[in-house]
Amino acid sequence: MQGDIDKDGTADLLATSAQPTGPYPESLVWFPIPARPKAATKWPANVLAQQDAPGLTHYIGVGDVNNDGRLDAATGAKGGPTATSAGEWFAWWEAPEQPQQAWEKHLISDQEPGATNIHPADVNGDGKMDFIASRGHGKGVIWFEAPKWQCHDIDSNLQEPHCLAVVDMDADGDIDAATCAFGDKIVIWYENDGQGNFTSHLIGENQEAYDIRIVDLDLDGDFDLLVAGRASNNVAWYENPRL
Repeated sequence: MQGDIDKDGTADLLATSAQPTGPYPESLVWFPIPARPKAATKWPANVLAQQDAPGLTHYIGVGDVNNDGRLDAATGAKGGPTATSAGEWFAWWEAPEQPQQAWEKHLISDQEPGATNIHPADVNGDGKMDFIASRGHGKGVIWFEAPKWQCHDIDSNLQEPHCLAVVDMDADGDIDAATCAFGDKIVIWYENDGQGNFTSHLIGENQEAYDIRIVDLDLDGDFDLLVAGRASNNVAWYENPRL
C-alpha cells in the first residue's frame, strides 16, 4: 500500500511483515521513497507498529480515520493453525504528529477468523470514517460503522474473499467494493446505495484468484478490475461497462 505519510508530496510505501521472523517480526513498517529509488541499496524504514501486529497480518489500508489531517493505517490478521500468535482481528493505527514515532493501535474487532483486508471509507455518508473488510481466509465481506465499529454484513456467505478493493465503481458519489474469492472462484462487486446497503453484481466465474486491483486500463474514464489468477493460472481484466 502507498500513501504520503510524511506529507512531503510524494507517496511512501507501507508494508506488513506478517511473519514472526525476519528484520521486522510481526510489525508494520513504512518506507519513504529515496530521491534516487533505483540507485538506493536500502530504503530507510520506519516501524509504526513494533511487534504489535501478530497472527499473520495481510494487506494494509490507508486513510485519515480520525480526521486529524494525517494518514492512518489498518490491517487484519487471519490467525488459524499456522499462526504462532493470536490473530483473527482487525485494527487501525493512529499516526502521530511525527510519523517516525510509534503509532497508537486501536482494536476494531477480535472475532474475525481469516481476517485479511480492511480499508477506511465513509460507507454511509455521515461524515465519519468507517471500514470495509474481508475475511479472506474465512468467510464474508463486512463493514464496520463508526464510531463504535458495529459490524454489518455485505456478503456473509462468500468463501475466502482474499483481496478487497474499495472505490466508487459506478461514479455515483458513494463508496463501493470489489473482491475475488478464491474459495468460491468468482469476481464480484458490491454497489452501495450511499447508506451502507449493498447489492452484489457477479462479474466473473471460474477465477481462482488471490489479488485484485482497480485501474482505468482502457483510459475511458472509469474503473476496471485487474485480477491475478492463482489456480486459474491467468491474469484477467474486466472492463467496466459504464453502468
